[in-house]
Amino acid sequence: MKHCIVCVAASMVFAGLAFAATSEDGAGEDYFDMSLEELLDLKVVSASRSEQEQSELAVPVAVLTAEEIRHSGLTTIPELLALLPAVDVRRVDRTRYIVGVRGLFGIYSDRTLVLIDGRNALNPAWGAPDWLNLPVMIEDIERIEVLRGPGGGVWGANAFTGVINIITKRPAETRESLVSSTVTEHGDTYSQLRYAESRERLAWRASAGYEDIEDSDQAGAGQTVSAFPDLNGLMGFANFRARDFARVWRFDNEFSYQASDNTRLGFGLGHANSQRGDRELAGQQPLRDGTASATRLFGRLERTYSPQTQGYLQWFGNYSVVHAPETIKRYAYYENDLEGQLQFSAGDTHRLTVGGNLRWTRIDDEANLDGSGVFFAQSAYDEYWAGFYAVDRYALTERLTLEGQGRLDHYSETGFDWSMRAAALYALDENKDHVARFGVARAFRAPGVMLRELRMSSLGGLFNVIPNPAELKNESTYALEVGYAGKLSDRIRVQVDSYYQRMEDLLGSVNQMVGPVTNSYFVNLSGADSYGGEFEITYRGNRGYLALWYAYNELSTDLNTDAVRAYFPARHKVGARYGYTLPDDWHFQANYVYNDAIGVNASNSPSDGAAVSHRLDLTLGRKFLNGKADLLLGVTDVLNETADPVYDVSYFTSYETPGRTFFARLRYAF
Repeated sequence: MKHCIVCVAASMVFAGLAFAATSEDGAGEDYFDMSLEELLDLKVVSASRSEQEQSELAVPVAVLTAEEIRHSGLTTIPELLALLPAVDVRRVDRTRYIVGVRGLFGIYSDRTLVLIDGRNALNPAWGAPDWLNLPVMIEDIERIEVLRGPGGGVWGANAFTGVINIITKRPAETRESLVSSTVTEHGDTYSQLRYAESRERLAWRASAGYEDIEDSDQAGAGQTVSAFPDLNGLMGFANFRARDFARVWRFDNEFSYQASDNTRLGFGLGHANSQRGDRELAGQQPLRDGTASATRLFGRLERTYSPQTQGYLQWFGNYSVVHAPETIKRYAYYENDLEGQLQFSAGDTHRLTVGGNLRWTRIDDEANLDGSGVFFAQSAYDEYWAGFYAVDRYALTERLTLEGQGRLDHYSETGFDWSMRAAALYALDENKDHVARFGVARAFRAPGVMLRELRMSSLGGLFNVIPNPAELKNESTYALEVGYAGKLSDRIRVQVDSYYQRMEDLLGSVNQMVGPVTNSYFVNLSGADSYGGEFEITYRGNRGYLALWYAYNELSTDLNTDAVRAYFPARHKVGARYGYTLPDDWHFQANYVYNDAIGVNASNSPSDGAAVSHRLDLTLGRKFLNGKADLLLGVTDVLNETADPVYDVSYFTSYETPGRTFFARLRYAF
């Protein structure tokens, strides 16, 4: 049966490719909401905090558009990110993901900076964001931009290996109200209701959604596997089970007011609230549900002073309260950020951007009453950031453009540090269809509360995290980059990038054995070398598109014994995204991703890491009711009945998760 499914899937893909090749100029409605010219000249903001065409970027950026997102049928941001070059994504269970760019990532790692509309989305207590609890709904995403390489020159701390920027639709540009609901064969549901309207100078978008995820056992998987079978008796391994269910409510509202022709005000409020099962951590599983709430607010003033001069001033706040029984009884954080930016011209060929921000963070925590699990050294922390950046872009000649980025940050816990990027872009032809790029960059990662202040005791004190013997320093990285972006025809674009990245003072753990007791603490270790490259070619026609990419990412630490407590990148990654609009309002889409095995460097984690993975998703949809409604039928992970267990650092057990899953989505716009 499995071989039959694979054959059918392959036949559909090759048939679609053949149909696209023979129907390049076919008549009919354009599949894309944007024009072909707009799609071929997508503008991105993550490279320099201002709009640029992809051929102008000083650093490589990959983009996933709203049309690709919608027709994929996927309902989680990490699974969407896996469709882009150099992004490593592994599903720890049905509600937890580990995500990184070019390696050194984990469930608590913050070496890849995550933003929502350019606003910080990292967890200041634990590092990486809780992807499940972000108050963002799939139908409201305009595009996802992934910057590959150090991005600290404009974004500051923790843009160490890359930046993920999730950009939502502006109210004035949101074209429709809608109701959408997705249901899978396992009983999972993902539903969203959005109301959008514009009246003269006022526009708003209000969305509400609910997500229900069944656990792996209920979904036909969930076989528990131990990384350390010799510890099964000690840990009570037979009592651990898959409890990776979740119930999530979300809403997200945004308003904009055009006060005048050159002044715009924006306000937003988003909230997510989830209940989920716990999982084993360091040999313990309380078998109690956890809860989490997250609220994001912002206010923004944008003003255009002249065609060459624009600026903005904004405040945003992130507030979260989490009860996670496998780690800590309760913790909360309150983050406020005030920032501004001004962009102006210093002549016909010279453009400057300056800006800065102030951030205040309050973190509170409560340990478990029995003294087990995770806790922090203090019950409360007050921290602040201050940063200033400048970007100078200068067209030295008709073909040669120079861009410099520099940023200075001060963190209350580690003092001053700096980031930069310098790049030269040279057009190989007069039309600037072929551009070569050379760049150097520096960035840093600052140790957050978890690394500085975490303590842990589990299994009666057999596994412990103890105080740091010395102050922790920032990690630092330096990068050399060479790239090429080319327009081979009106429909075909190609991008080739290579890099070498040197990392110093990587943060990790030292593990000491005292009889049967393991005591660990966090320190700055030695460094690492990272190098590789990515290739992507994209074809876009009137009725479809095809994107093919390959990434080679290598990383090695100076000492094999260094426990950096993070996954290395998959050495080889291959991907394809293909979509085509068939006659009579039918649409077919196929997405494929291959990843080599990834290893984790930590002395208390499995040595084999996560295995080789193939994933093929297929969808077929049709519009009806004069285009207002569409039905999408699909199957994700066609090639695998179940997905292999994935262990993250400090987890001794894991379990299978469902693989091949059939789903249906009904969407109605009004």
